[in-house]
Amino acid sequence: MSENQTLLCSLENLLVHKKSKKYYAKRLGVTEEVVEKLLAELRSKQNKPSSIFDNSKKVNKEKGTIESTITIDFEPKNDIELAKLHKIDLDKYIITNYWSKLLPNGKFTSSVFSKLKQAKDYTPEDFAKFLQNYKSTFVTKPITIDEDKETVDIELSISDFHLAKRIVNGNNCIEDRKAIYINTLVNLLSKVLRNYNVGTVVFPISNDFFHTDNYQNQTTNGTPQDVIASYSEEYEHGFDLLVKAIDILYTHCENVRVVLVQGNHDKTKSFYLAHALEVYFNKASGITFDRRDSELKGVVLGNTFVGYHHGNCKIEDLPLLFATHPQHSSVFGNAKYREVHTGDKHHYMAKEIKGVRIQQMPSLSGTDRWHRDNNFVNSVRAALVLIYDKQHGKIGELESRI
Repeated sequence: MSENQTLLCSLENLLVHKKSKKYYAKRLGVTEEVVEKLLAELRSKQNKPSSIFDNSKKVNKEKGTIESTITIDFEPKNDIELAKLHKIDLDKYIITNYWSKLLPNGKFTSSVFSKLKQAKDYTPEDFAKFLQNYKSTFVTKPITIDEDKETVDIELSISDFHLAKRIVNGNNCIEDRKAIYINTLVNLLSKVLRNYNVGTVVFPISNDFFHTDNYQNQTTNGTPQDVIASYSEEYEHGFDLLVKAIDILYTHCENVRVVLVQGNHDKTKSFYLAHALEVYFNKASGITFDRRDSELKGVVLGNTFVGYHHGNCKIEDLPLLFATHPQHSSVFGNAKYREVHTGDKHHYMAKEIKGVRIQQMPSLSGTDRWHRDNNFVNSVRAALVLIYDKQHGKIGELESRI
């Protein structure tokens, strides 16, 4: 390495201290004039487009990895600079290892190893990017109250939708699937509005609303899935779908309480979805979100406590879990009526344990290859709306089937 190159490297390392030229000159054993020339050369080098003299790249689509090696005339300093030089999309990949080596000719060999991001590698800020080009159609509209009708609270449950799931012997168009969701929601809501005004609607989301949780088309625990849309496409379609759904509910009800019930297919992605929806509706005073990262959620409608869990557990244990939970035990104990609502199994079931009613919600989702091969078939595809009186608890249940 030439003396000038050695001075440049030494000065570049000293610049992190942000000292004066006099300080750098003393440390390098040169004059301030030499330091000035070295600084000018560094600035020129930084502004000069990088030259790549040699490169090789190995992409493994099955493993989701990229190995890249290039030869350049300087040493990259951070992930952003590395990603630009090696042409790696940091929205999809994370750089796990990198190294560089100084060659005898003064150039550098730079190597990186990167892999597709998994659910644990994402932050809410990553998913906020999906909102940047999303055009809002949300308009707050006054609701009409019919003085001759009683006002009730409702829960509208469209559980285990599995938006991007590839089903056997069925329609795999994602736009048609979104239409089924909205038509079901409107059908259930219309049935209630013919007879009642609606005060509060509880709208549980997730419960496996998404089919996958990462770029490898896997569930949260890594189980591969057959899909009709990519990871990001499912997210964008899902966000659009739930914006429309919440908008419809808010148009006809006084308050909308969105409750995140994280499932075993989409635990991470659904959390970011709920975060994005809360940001989107942050100016709507009648819409609230419970999107805490918690397996157990609960609401009170009049004198009824309703607890939520995805149901991928021994559901007979859930009443005791709510009764002893630090956050839910007092409202659970003070309620006159107590219920626990689950999903997960894709078929309807209701049972009562010591005065606590456990209700397992059905699913609109069709049969995929795994369920067919394991004989989990022929469940009635349906969604429910449950009607609550403030004094008498649950007074009705309506169903929409496909």
